[in-house]
Amino acid sequence: MWQVYFGEWQSGRLKRLPYLGYDVLLMVLGFMIIMGMLLLAGGSMESILSMGLAAVLESMGLVLILGIFVVSIALGIANLNIMAKRIRDMGLPAWGTVSGIILISIVLNLLFPSQQMAVGAAVTDINGALSTTGSMHASTGSIVTEGFNLFVFLCLVLIPSDTFGNKSSTVE
Repeated sequence: MWQVYFGEWQSGRLKRLPYLGYDVLLMVLGFMIIMGMLLLAGGSMESILSMGLAAVLESMGLVLILGIFVVSIALGIANLNIMAKRIRDMGLPAWGTVSGIILISIVLNLLFPSQQMAVGAAVTDINGALSTTGSMHASTGSIVTEGFNLFVFLCLVLIPSDTFGNKSSTVE
């Protein structure tokens, strides 16, 4: 598994179904690792949701913040590598196409900035004696950027292998 995520930078290939599986596995692992780190720092999901972002960051400590940063960088590198392998399997130049996708994504993020949303949490006792409310502000990507990301993902999953490969025919 590590070879798929972090090896074969120049020559690896991934078919459609293995790409989908490795991509989903990477998302699930990333979510579980980062949520585990946050729960270790905050104690419970209720306390994380009830505190503001500054209080969560203050309670986490520098080591945990660096750990989340390192895990995020590793997940990003693994994602770029499996994306390059899938693009190479489709018959396109891998790192040039990945660089183009990143460039388009950066431009879309600059043209259509992220949107802010409020996330609230409320805990009440059955008798109504205990009442805790909290809210956090989170940002989500714009609909244009998210649509582009979905388009790229669907292209990587749905376009068959060697679609853009060398189509030279031999005449006998």
